[in-house]
Amino acid sequence: MNIQDEHSNDAVNIAPHIHEIAFEDDKMRVLKVTVKPGDKAEMHWHPRNINYITGGGRLKFTKHDGTVAEVDLAKDQVTSANESSHAVENIGDTTVETVQVELKG
Repeated sequence: MNIQDEHSNDAVNIAPHIHEIAFEDDKMRVLKVTVKPGDKAEMHWHPRNINYITGGGRLKFTKHDGTVAEVDLAKDQVTSANESSHAVENIGDTTVETVQVELKG
């Protein structure tokens, strides 16, 4: 089943101005994520994922429980995250760009 069918608050549905599908099959979905200075995405969901940062900067993540984290990301950094929901805002002055591999199953 497609991730978007499983979760109506899927990142691509909620914030298509930030998330673009580059590839998808039954094992993974690859997103090109571009968050310009001042860009925001409302609360949305991602499955377990790995991110390769191609353009660094500063993001503010707000989790469903209200917890807030400000994160500095560096070019060529790799991050991973478990399934979660969050809102995001670019609070820096650079465009943050990542290649995000979402894992299915």
